Amino acid sequence: MSGYVVCPACGSRMKAGRGHCLRCFETLPVDAPEAPQPWLSQGRTLIVGVVLTLGALLLSAVIWERATPPVDDIARPAASTPKTPAPIVPAVPGESSVAGSGRPPILEPGFVRGPRAETAPAADPAAAQTAYEKVLVQRPDDAETLNKLGQVLVALGKIDEALPRFERAAALAPDRWLYHFNQAHAASQLLLWDRAVAEYRRASAIQSGDQATQFDLALALHKKGDEAAAIPEFEKAIALAPSDARAHLGLAIALERNGRMPDAIRSYRRFLELEPGSPDGEKLKAYLDQLNRADAAENR
Repeated sequence: MSGYVVCPACGSRMKAGRGHCLRCFETLPVDAPEAPQPWLSQGRTLIVGVVLTLGALLLSAVIWERATPPVDDIARPAASTPKTPAPIVPAVPGESSVAGSGRPPILEPGFVRGPRAETAPAADPAAAQTAYEKVLVQRPDDAETLNKLGQVLVALGKIDEALPRFERAAALAPDRWLYHFNQAHAASQLLLWDRAVAEYRRASAIQSGDQATQFDLALALHKKGDEAAAIPEFEKAIALAPSDARAHLGLAIALERNGRMPDAIRSYRRFLELEPGSPDGEKLKAYLDQLNRADAAENR
């Protein structure tokens, strides 16, 4: 046994393992505790520190693993962002709608012609615009110059600027069919159907025998969506020109949308008789067969 012991009687210090004190001969304790060594205390402190550090690191690792979502190491395409659905645009009244009626996408009849003039159109509309505007500085109430300026503005695609010129010309000369017709046509290009119908009616009242004015009036009513009013106007246009296939086509569409299927079928067939080479003729024939079968089934 290594170390030292202290005599409980005289306090003498001597090597451990002796039975009696060499000074006072008192009996010494057999298992006297060894004096603590400084290096042992330091080693225990170091060990405790290492254990605590390892425990803290282990606890941190567990917390991080639970908090971090699992990473997929396989390459995958990124999820696409859902697109906003396209807004549903309502159909314009009077426009052809295959989904609505089942009718093949045949071209609807167009307006007869653009703004009309009593003279040949200007070769250089931009230069003509400048010239007419200079005249109007001196004579602002010249109805014919206003009408001509409106015509060149239409040629330049400036319909919204042309319309007030035609309107002013018609106000200055209300009995001139031409000014009302041109105003109505400009309004129809801007989809101002009420205004177009009113001016076509005024033009037709002034020149009732003009088939182009009558047809355009019927077509404007159809484009507006007023099929009940369009039907008699198409019939008037047909009476003025029985071989005008466009008038029969317009009447057929108006009759169909008004629920008069047998009359619509007859008008469609008349259109095909007058326009046998129509690019949509075969589709229209197939559609007419469907209408005939549906009409026959309803009348059984």
